[in-house]
Amino acid sequence: MNTRSEFMRLVNNEPLTLSCSPIADFLWEDFVREARPIVKYLETQYNIKQLCRFGKEVFDRLYTADQVNWLVSEEEYEDFFRAKCNGESPTLPQGFKPENSFWWMLMGELSNAAAWPELLSRCVGDQFNAGNNAVNIINQLAEAIEQAIHQQQLDHKTIFQAAQELEKLREEFKQAVAEGNEQAANEARQKGKQLGNKIIESAMNGLQPIQGQLDEIVDKTIQQSDELNDAMSNLWGSQPGKGKDAGNLEEKRQLAAKLKNNRNLKNLAKNLGALKRTWIQRKRAKRSKETYSAIVGARFSNDITKAFSTELALANTAEGRALFALKYSQKTLLTKDYEADSKNLNKGPIIMYIDVSGSMRGDRDIWSKAIAFIIADEALKEKREVYVHLFDTLISESVTLKGNRKNNEELINFIQRWTLGGGTQFNAVISHAVLNLKKHTQTDVLMITDGHSFADSMAVRRLQAAKAETGAQWATVCLEMDPPEVCYEFSDDVFRVDINKPGDAVDAIQKSLR
Repeated sequence: MNTRSEFMRLVNNEPLTLSCSPIADFLWEDFVREARPIVKYLETQYNIKQLCRFGKEVFDRLYTADQVNWLVSEEEYEDFFRAKCNGESPTLPQGFKPENSFWWMLMGELSNAAAWPELLSRCVGDQFNAGNNAVNIINQLAEAIEQAIHQQQLDHKTIFQAAQELEKLREEFKQAVAEGNEQAANEARQKGKQLGNKIIESAMNGLQPIQGQLDEIVDKTIQQSDELNDAMSNLWGSQPGKGKDAGNLEEKRQLAAKLKNNRNLKNLAKNLGALKRTWIQRKRAKRSKETYSAIVGARFSNDITKAFSTELALANTAEGRALFALKYSQKTLLTKDYEADSKNLNKGPIIMYIDVSGSMRGDRDIWSKAIAFIIADEALKEKREVYVHLFDTLISESVTLKGNRKNNEELINFIQRWTLGGGTQFNAVISHAVLNLKKHTQTDVLMITDGHSFADSMAVRRLQAAKAETGAQWATVCLEMDPPEVCYEFSDDVFRVDINKPGDAVDAIQKSLR
């Protein structure tokens, strides 16, 4: 039995347990095309199309918070299987097919999982989370099914491969009825009933070794979802009150892949989380806040959470669905425009000079990168530009983060090229700053270092003059060392920071920025 991995397929096969809504149907296909999720399965044991269809139906449940169109009502389904468990011979509910009974049972067990409501709350209206978590669930289910097959606890031939034979018997019954052959019709009906009961019994038996794993599968899915979203939020940057943007799936997929394949980046995201929480808790009260107070008009976008009902109605018809897809892809859906109350603080850009000398290896390097992300995220909310310059004995590399950027992707790529080595030279930083401060006003400059150096008195005077002319302010943060005297000559604020005390570190950085 060979396990095969391949991209999730888009197939228009028959529903298993529910009829997907037009919106969920469209968003699932959009997610699969953009994110290209991988699914694993036993290629010779069951139909990959069924597994993909099941994933689509799980996505519908997650995205709509279980507001779905079941083929059979939950009450009818529960009454039927309760009677089967009691040894009765109940009539099949209308719309229920025995060959789909295993998938029905899995859906029922998902509903009964203790953490299922919590998972729904994380996914409702969120295309990326609903899609990603649906894929996580079916991959874990596929693994559980594979294990049950290997241990001969699940009759896969009856459960997954008898559907064609059952469908053939249905056709024989229809043909016999059409021909008026009552005997042949009764024989086909009896064989179909026996086979259907056999499939249901096999599904009930096959579910037993998997049943106990469903709670764990949902719990693990929530854990993986939280870890991924926390890491992406820490690294990517996010703005409150902007709604959910479903149009950057490819960007999110790329970031998720980077997190999976880069241990250093994952470690940075983990360390960044605690620092970021402390930052938010200690945020200055006067910092600009954005809240939506009223709908003031309309604008074009692909934000489904803000789309007018007339736009959403397009996806409910076969004729309108193509137009909806076009408007969604071109970001021309008519959406609500909110009034945001915010204070214009007239802030200039942020310039960071980060020491990358050899002594910065290890925790100091991680801390410096984390602070760069914290500042970039705050600047993103205020649409401030950020300039990050690395230095040892000279300015080695730089990156510019525009104020109108969507996320911190440039910074993520930049820190993956971040290398350490060399000594420390403040003169190089000061000379570079004098040239660049004249390009802006109200600039906040932050220098992070762990080394001793010197600064030429003439260079210091030029820097002080540039600061006075442009309204710039300069803060120097010294990591785990007493600041050298020269830092007080050109800095407005100087801080000594213990990187093991995030509260003190955040206080110092917040005081460094307007």
